[in-house]
Formats: sequence, C-alpha cells, structure tokens
Amino acid sequence: MDTLNSAIEWFLAYCKNHRKLSAHTLKAYQHDLKHFYVFASESVAEVPILSADRSLVQRWLGDMKTVKPRTIRRRLASLKSMFASLERHGTIINSGLAGLRCEVKIGKSLPRTIARTTVKSLLRSAHKQSGTSHGNIQETALIEILFSTGMRVSEIVALNVKQIDMERLVISVRGKGNREREIPIVCNAFQDTLSQHLTEREVEIGAADAPLFVNRRGNRMSDQTVREVLRRHAAQIGTRRITPHMLRHTVATLLLEDGVDLRHIQRLLGHSSITTTTIYVQVSERSQRQVLTRRHPRNKMLI
Repeated sequence: MDTLNSAIEWFLAYCKNHRKLSAHTLKAYQHDLKHFYVFASESVAEVPILSADRSLVQRWLGDMKTVKPRTIRRRLASLKSMFASLERHGTIINSGLAGLRCEVKIGKSLPRTIARTTVKSLLRSAHKQSGTSHGNIQETALIEILFSTGMRVSEIVALNVKQIDMERLVISVRGKGNREREIPIVCNAFQDTLSQHLTEREVEIGAADAPLFVNRRGNRMSDQTVREVLRRHAAQIGTRRITPHMLRHTVATLLLEDGVDLRHIQRLLGHSSITTTTIYVQVSERSQRQVLTRRHPRNKMLI
C-alpha cells in the first residue's frame, strides 16, 4: 500500500467491512478522496503515499477557491480520517495532518422547514390517493413515516418488514454510526396506514425480512425514488420543493414549539449529541419572533 490510490481503496474497504459505515457515507468518502487524488496526480501517474504530505494538502485546500466552505471542510475531514486510519494500522508513521485545520469560516445555516398547512395538504393529498392501488398505499405510508418519525431517508430505505413491531408499536432503526434506537408509533393515522401497507407486503411476498418499501421491480426502494415520490406529491399540491430532510427538520421544530423536551427530540432523530439538536432551538426562536411580530397586541395599538 505505497501509493495514494491503493491507500484510498484500502480505506474505503476498511470503512465498509470493519467500521460498517452506510453506503451514503462511503460514497461521500469516495467522492472527497477522489477529488484529492485527481489534484495530487496532475503531475505524476502514480502518487506515492509519502508524497501526500502537509504541503500538498495545503495547496489542495488553496486550490478550492470557488468551492463552498462546508464542502472544503468535509473534504479535509475525509482526508484526515483516512490518514489517521493509515497511521493506526502502521502503514505510515506521521502524516502531519493531525493539527491541520481549514481556516475557511462557515456561516451558521438554519434547517429549512415546511409550514404546518403545507404538511397537512401533503398528507391529505397522499391519503386521498391511497385507496386506489397498492403503490399508492405504499407512497402514503412512506410520506407518513417521513413526517411521523423524522427518520433519515437512508434509515427508511434500509428498513425491513421485521423491524416493524405492530404489537409493541415500535420501529427498530439502525442509524448513523451503526447506532440502534427504537421509535414509538404514536400517530393513529400513521399506524393505520402502516398496518395496511404491511398487510399488502406480507400477502405479496410472505417474508418478514423483506424490504419495507420497494420499487416497481420489487427491489428495495432507493433514496432517489423517495425524493421523486415527494417531488411528485409536492407538485400535486402546488408546492415547489419538499425533501425528506425538510420533513425531518419540520417535525423536530414543531415538536419543540409544542413544548416537547429537547432530549426526546434528540432520541427521536438519533442524534449522538444533544448539541446537534439545539439548532432547532434557534429555528423555534425565529418562529417565535415571526409570530409575535404578527400578533403582538402592541403592534395593533396605533398610538
């Protein structure tokens, strides 16, 4: 493993087989490391791993003048993660990247949410179509699970039938970092739709370890298909764009606005640290300002 290319191949295999990272994370690592490899190999065909030193990485960072700051930081984090793994396994002694930081500042961005009325229209539209075919029942269950649980799209497409326990009314989820959690099924409309979808799936395939959501060919549904379903339903209600993550952000924000403790939201979303969940406090504060500006009685007193 004396070349950069072989080191990248080893690291991706290590992440897949030993760290058990998701396909989404592996794809992100591959994309970031390929970007570094292309930059490093401009002058030589095979890049020795020892030549990928601190100065080369700094030139790489300096070359990304038109790239978004968040992307630059993610690419550097991917590269540092690979070299840290190489050091732990004795492939290299000291890469010199441990203390390297990206000086580009990232502005704090708040998650995009959807209005309550828009979510209500989306759910109403889906339920109107659910009685016409099995495919529509599945799409309704898909939209319900996105909003009712706040799950990541990667977690939803990875679900198997056996992970749904309708007796205990819980969904067993394996999330980021291979962490497991249970999400309670607490919404009646979601429970009814999910039961109907499960009945259809069991009649069709009769296997509890089958994917919960499938495409037209009967294979596991992809995250791209989930986004396409949302795009289609959003167009039907006259909304430009609704994504799985927007529904995730929306349910978290609405729960916080309705007084739910932050730690319950953290557990629901599968955040390893409550610090990640606190971003919804900022969203809630912004919403509070908008409501008070519109409805505070002092603004209606023209004196």
